[in-house]
Amino acid sequence: MVSSFAESVGFGLLNDVLGAFRSDDGYAFPNRYSIEISPPTGNLGGGNTGRNSLANVFQSFMPSGINPFGAGSSTGSLQDIQLRAESVTLPGRNLETIDDPNVYGPIRQPVNGVNFAEDITVTFQCSAELAERKFFENWQTTCYNTDTWNINYYNEYVGTMSIFLLDKNNTKRYGLKCWEVFPKTVGGAELTGAPAGDILKCTIGFNFRYWEAIDNERLGGKSSVFDNMANTVINAAERSIMRNIPKVFKL
Repeated sequence: MVSSFAESVGFGLLNDVLGAFRSDDGYAFPNRYSIEISPPTGNLGGGNTGRNSLANVFQSFMPSGINPFGAGSSTGSLQDIQLRAESVTLPGRNLETIDDPNVYGPIRQPVNGVNFAEDITVTFQCSAELAERKFFENWQTTCYNTDTWNINYYNEYVGTMSIFLLDKNNTKRYGLKCWEVFPKTVGGAELTGAPAGDILKCTIGFNFRYWEAIDNERLGGKSSVFDNMANTVINAAERSIMRNIPKVFKL
């Protein structure tokens, strides 16, 4: 009985492990990802209609006229810009600690806070009109008044950004949503006599406050391989017990 149960559990666990590596749960690939950028919405300064208003900043790009809220311009929409993201940094998280000298022996370091210190760096492939660079340059102008140099309110220029890791079927398997995002740095682009096939790149550094998990597993979705293995053991134990119950006691 014991050997039969062990064999049943062993084969079941082996099947779970091999199945995980053969399925989309096997490995993550760094070249399968997508980003979703949501710029700020609303008017700056409670009704500003000048060139610092969002209507002008985001809907009246010169000369391409990109509309970030939908398609219909000469170069497309914000979705086209997102699809040109060649690389993106998946942000981390740091726990701040502080020395606690009020203990005998080695000093311990309890958590004192949490921070998301590093910026998100995204490299975009540029279109002929540098529409990607113009978009983020104009987003930056919502942070201050270009006539008086006065700084605008924080909530008037921050948006959100979501970063997803995809499987081979383009299903979102891991995701982070970054809050209070704005383009802190529009990187320079070096113009050289490079071969004609090289594409000009634009690197944007985004500042953000914090991120939240938005993938299915941590939101109560798809189970992991370890969950499947635990269920295999439980099911094998139940079958073993049921086989050894006398028929007279079975309903």
